[in-house]
Amino acid sequence: MSDKHQLKVVVASDVDYENLIAEIYCDEEFIALLQQEGGEDNIKVELSPNIGAIDYDWLQNALSEARKKLLNK
Repeated sequence: MSDKHQLKVVVASDVDYENLIAEIYCDEEFIALLQQEGGEDNIKVELSPNIGAIDYDWLQNALSEARKKLLNK
């Protein structure tokens, strides 16, 4: 994966989580979610078991963007 792959972040409510989550998609394929069940200062990442290798810079940017959207910052 590279910067050429399309990033989509969806902030959503899910019955499995008390707080909002942020889903991360690469070219419409779900790759991870951020959840804040432990609070805004303790965000956790859950990776999809179906993904292969991901470009480090792309993933770092995706996680940063998802965190900003999740925390509305």
